[in-house]
Amino acid sequence: MSFKEKWEKSWNFEKKMNVVIVWTIAAITIAAIVVSTFSFVMSITKQNSQYVTDQLTIMAQDCANNLEQYKSLITACSMDSHVQEYCESTSMEGLYGEMGNVYNSFLNMLYMQYNANFIAVINTGMNNYLYNGNVNINESFFEKFCEEDYKKSMTAKTKGALKVSFSNRYHNSRKYTLTLYFPVYSVTKMVNSRGLLVVNLDDDLLKRFHQKESPYSSNLYLTDVEGNIVSTQDESQIGNRIAFAEQITGDQGRFWHGGMLISYQRVGGWNFYMINEVEALSLYRGCFGTILILLAVMLVVTGTALALARNMTKKLFSPINKIVSNMNDVSRGNLRTRIHVEDMDSDGRKLADGFNIMMDEIDVLMEQVKEEQRQFDKMHLYALQSQIQPHFLYNTLECIHWQALSEGNKEISTMVKAMAQYYRICLSEGKDIITLETELAHVRNYLIIQNMRYDNIIAFTVKVPEEYFSIRIPKLTLQPLVENSIYHGIRVKEGKKGTIEIAIREAQEDICLTVKDDGVGMVKEQLAVINQNISNHNWDVGYGISNINKRIELMFGEEYGLTFRANEESGICVEIRLPKEWQEEPDRGYEGEV
Repeated sequence: MSFKEKWEKSWNFEKKMNVVIVWTIAAITIAAIVVSTFSFVMSITKQNSQYVTDQLTIMAQDCANNLEQYKSLITACSMDSHVQEYCESTSMEGLYGEMGNVYNSFLNMLYMQYNANFIAVINTGMNNYLYNGNVNINESFFEKFCEEDYKKSMTAKTKGALKVSFSNRYHNSRKYTLTLYFPVYSVTKMVNSRGLLVVNLDDDLLKRFHQKESPYSSNLYLTDVEGNIVSTQDESQIGNRIAFAEQITGDQGRFWHGGMLISYQRVGGWNFYMINEVEALSLYRGCFGTILILLAVMLVVTGTALALARNMTKKLFSPINKIVSNMNDVSRGNLRTRIHVEDMDSDGRKLADGFNIMMDEIDVLMEQVKEEQRQFDKMHLYALQSQIQPHFLYNTLECIHWQALSEGNKEISTMVKAMAQYYRICLSEGKDIITLETELAHVRNYLIIQNMRYDNIIAFTVKVPEEYFSIRIPKLTLQPLVENSIYHGIRVKEGKKGTIEIAIREAQEDICLTVKDDGVGMVKEQLAVINQNISNHNWDVGYGISNINKRIELMFGEEYGLTFRANEESGICVEIRLPKEWQEEPDRGYEGEV
């Protein structure tokens, strides 16, 4: 329903006045909050963004200073006369002659540079190297990864031969380290390099930056000029390309990306960028207090306006609203509602008195209808019972049983005794609810008679544990289903021998009894017709089956009853769903004289 339709048809005058007053005051308050909040947020954002940029500039300068220091170290090392002699040697004697001197030079450099892991020089002409370090060569895996790491290193500056690599290839991937690669040229002939100098260091510059306390939630990255992450706190991201690499141009800048403020700064003249990624929420954290105060003011003003509007209209429309509210209760099914007329004016009392008289008359009529329905259900139940309960022959069958027993005819005696017990359970002193044990005995007596009639063609299996014997079920629930399995399933199948199985299982708050046979069964269409029409007296279903289902529905509700389905092999399975825990209602007529 649109707003216009609600305004014209649904809302009363009281609600319309409330809405107009609240909207007017709320609009003024919201406008004031938006303007003041926007100005405050913009000011705070600018101030915080400048602070982030200044901090990033300091970090980038520190990083550039570190790299310049490392460059000076490796440049000085390459100019060492012993390193020069080692790289220019073209014989093994020359190499061996300089090894001791180079080793001592490396040792002095390792003392001076506390974070150096190892220093190595490679004579590219002789394919020989000399290694010295604070880490054993077997622990650093220098021989295994030097060539690979050198190929994947990057040029450190736009001009110059220095290459760097931030990776975890060395040291068995335990940590990320900085490796410098610098070609060794002859100091007299700067034509071709004669060797390669390798210095591996633990650079903890970024780690120290991350350890600094920051008022913002941020991520710090060191990337190359292509946007590939070289170093960051989360080492799993190293080697990945940042999502906003195309937006990084020039030496410095900042922009917004995905709700984050991105600030970047070029690291001196090096081919690296220092990037700081700050959550917008952390930049605005200082604004929350002011915004909450403004929201509180708006709520107070709006609440005051609503209270005034309600007070203005309450006295005018209170009687009518009370009558409308009670009528809504009646429409939801509450027929006991009544209107109190003490605080109403004369017109309101007339309306309320008429409403109360109408509800009293409806109440009387509803009680009459309920009583008539109870009587109808009781008569309907008795009618159904009378159609399936036998009321004769019991005493005569007892006489025949004793006569046959006295004459020694055990077969007739057994059959008549089973039939007498069958009818005894059918009568069961007029009770319609019996135990499952009694109903199973009734089925066994019935099968004794049928097996004597049909030459023992029926095998009977009961899979019901003893703890379920005391469960109460409607009388003559299982026997008609067993009879149906014999006449429509087993007798008509080839060979005319079969098995009937009765089992039980629990399904949440219900009990499910199943009567299963291996007879000829039914096609899906027949089963669908039975399940759809089982609650009605339909000739396609059968009067006996329909009676069983109807009795269960009358006693326990429409969610209980019979369901037919086909077995996987052959035959039919009938499931009887009954409540696990219930009490008889004496006035429903479940017990009584037949």
